[in-house]
Amino acid sequence: MFQVFIGFIPWILYWSFSGPGLWTVAILGGLVAAAGLVSWRWLKRRDVKTMEVVTLGYFIVHAVLTLALGSPFLKTYGAIANSLVLALMAFGTLAMKNPFTYQYAKEDWDKSYWTDPAFIRINEIITGVWGGIFLFNTLLGALAVFVFPGRGLFVTLLLTVIIPNVGVVAGIIFSSRFPGYAARKGVQARIDAWDPYKWVAPKFNGRPAAETEHDVIVVGSGIGGLSAAALLAKRGLKVAVFEQHYLPGGYCTSWERRVIPPSNSPQGGGRTNQERWNYIFDAGVHDFSGLGERGGIRSLLKMLDIENAIEWKLNQQEYFIGETHFKVPHDANEFIRQLGERFPSEAENIRKFFDEILHVYREMFADMEKTGGAPRTPDNVEDLLTYPQRNPHAYKWMDKPFVSMLDEFFKDQRVKNFLCALTGYLSDDPASLTVGNMAPIFGYHFDGGYYPVGGSQAFPNALVDVIEKHGGKVYLRTPVQRIIVENGHAVGVELKDGQTHRAKAILSNADTHKTFLELMDRKHVPADFAAEIESLKPSATAFIVFLGLDITPNLAPITMLDDIGIMIPSNIDPTLAPLGHASVTLLKLLPESDFANWDRKSAGYKERKQKYADEMIASAAEIIPGLQQHITYRQEGTPATFARYANTTNGSIYGPAAGQKRLTIKTPVKNLYVAGSGTMGGGVEAVVIAGIHAANEIYKN
Repeated sequence: MFQVFIGFIPWILYWSFSGPGLWTVAILGGLVAAAGLVSWRWLKRRDVKTMEVVTLGYFIVHAVLTLALGSPFLKTYGAIANSLVLALMAFGTLAMKNPFTYQYAKEDWDKSYWTDPAFIRINEIITGVWGGIFLFNTLLGALAVFVFPGRGLFVTLLLTVIIPNVGVVAGIIFSSRFPGYAARKGVQARIDAWDPYKWVAPKFNGRPAAETEHDVIVVGSGIGGLSAAALLAKRGLKVAVFEQHYLPGGYCTSWERRVIPPSNSPQGGGRTNQERWNYIFDAGVHDFSGLGERGGIRSLLKMLDIENAIEWKLNQQEYFIGETHFKVPHDANEFIRQLGERFPSEAENIRKFFDEILHVYREMFADMEKTGGAPRTPDNVEDLLTYPQRNPHAYKWMDKPFVSMLDEFFKDQRVKNFLCALTGYLSDDPASLTVGNMAPIFGYHFDGGYYPVGGSQAFPNALVDVIEKHGGKVYLRTPVQRIIVENGHAVGVELKDGQTHRAKAILSNADTHKTFLELMDRKHVPADFAAEIESLKPSATAFIVFLGLDITPNLAPITMLDDIGIMIPSNIDPTLAPLGHASVTLLKLLPESDFANWDRKSAGYKERKQKYADEMIASAAEIIPGLQQHITYRQEGTPATFARYANTTNGSIYGPAAGQKRLTIKTPVKNLYVAGSGTMGGGVEAVVIAGIHAANEIYKN
């Protein structure tokens, strides 16, 4: 708080000379020092400090009354008046929400801190303490004037000079040390929030020999669970993954349909495999972020030594939003230029926005070497204290709503709507997403979105290969019926067929609600934690239509038509459909509340499903002329379908909805961990990051 000390120089001069009765020197010294400070700050930075302006005003009044007019008032009552003026100044700046110490603190702290609520709160406390010191000095002055008048020079000096200056020194010491104390305390709270349950990870000593004994059991083979399982297997642990579906990967799976050509086609009437049309469809994932040099998926592939196990092809996006039709170029700068041409009044703001979101995106991944190969806030006090200075853009924006950031940069609602197009990767509610949620999604523009040759199934298959190569096992069509808890510790699982498997650590990649409210006996789940889980609203669900076409639409592999996603992966990987054909998926997000309208056992379910699909196909036909006449295969999926195959609550496709409290990797049940969308959010890269962190929590090696 050296700046605060400088601000007190006029008062220190005044108190030092007025005590012995050198009034002219005291007043003029204070006046000249205050005028010099105000002038210096104005000339240097066009800036003034409230305390220094008030100080200057006080000494001007003092000089006029005392030296020019000869009034003894401030000589007699100055010990009261000057401290009272400072007290009013301190509490006045608090009332104006601009604490006077905050004004000085901004001189010494990086701009990234200035809007931080904790930084402002610390300065409110410091200013409040100064206000208390000034009030105490006012009381001392009142004692000197009214209670102990004429008690000698020492008493006067003690009450009006020595103790007030001691108070100032104490205030300066407090001001300099309290921010560090408060910051460390706040930082420790953030570290504790990452790991609120302080139980120690289990020790792994020797590989279990029995077939039903493991080091780690993973419930569910979604990408989060497979990522963690592959890392742990590579680190030498015996890992078992239990999956209720016949394919590993959760929503990141692909499946094949073979269609007999109609009799009037060149291949018509065929009955052999060679004469059938084969289409490969993806269950949910059609575009992968995180494959840039420092992306989450890239980091995982490097750690597993399988960077070359999958052939990735650069994807492309195309938008039909309202009256806007736009094919997104691969180069981000070219995208920014073209977008500026579309919205010339916002061209400069578009450039500034992308520059800012790029900084946020890069800074989010800047410390990966320190945080176990995946982004997160640092896990030690020193790194977290310096995080804002090292990553000012990420620190400023991370927790702010994405739509608020758009509002700060843009006025044209069309631009905001266009830049919200990618929110569909995470949620049906853009307002629920933070900049931290969205920045990695903009990685599609900066580092590209990719698609694996052969379909999205290639990614989970590569992870399964790592698990099995290192002695682990993935059990398909093997649903877990119960997570076994003994003496407060998760110790194993009971399968649907009644068989039990045990392990030192259990990692659930299952749906958040089902993990704690169905797979566990409620007596083992703390009541307050269970209430939190019950209160979590599931994310959006969706309606999906799979189409085999005997044409190849002239569209980008990822095309957004207002609220309908049209995915054509065969336009990037032709092996997914017969020559001259296309595998097409239409996807529309639906509110979680719509799940109740799609009961598979309800009357008219099939008819409503077909009608809804017809409407989506009709919409897609606006940009795929004659679509209905070129369909060779069709299958629909409703929210009930997602719930059935992925075993999710209300057909949720992103786990708990964005904008709610996220789970930590460790849970209140000892040795039970979670990974997936309930921890880091939805999307493949997000769950990969969750899987990396889960593996590090269990066994970092």
